[in-house]
Amino acid sequence: MGLKATELQLAEDLILVNSGAVAEQFAGQQLLYAEEGYIEPELYYWNREQRNSSSEVDYLLAHGSQVLPVEIKAGKVGSLKSLHVFAAEKGTARAVRFNTDIPSRCMVSSAVATKPSHRFELISLPLYLIGELARLLDS
Repeated sequence: MGLKATELQLAEDLILVNSGAVAEQFAGQQLLYAEEGYIEPELYYWNREQRNSSSEVDYLLAHGSQVLPVEIKAGKVGSLKSLHVFAAEKGTARAVRFNTDIPSRCMVSSAVATKPSHRFELISLPLYLIGELARLLDS
């Protein structure tokens, strides 16, 4: 980030300022190397740029025949607008959110004004369980 070591020592709120970027970076590294060693690591994301309505999903993962949208949040709460847009447009059955809250699994309806409501399963996991995602999806 271009900070000097002396500045890092003086910055009390450094983690708070950059927690979203750090969480996404951590998640990306974990997801990138979660596959078997002989598989070339790749990461994908989704970006839709429409006039007055851009959306972006942090990561897309292949799990079996499904494409799973994955959102990373540094805290316990956060808007999932882009995830809802993706679910409504692509008709996804499952989505994953990593955050600092306790694990949960629920059915939600997409809340997109221009699209009909679409129900999908939202799996929320703490960031430390990223390495267990494939196993948890299979169980």
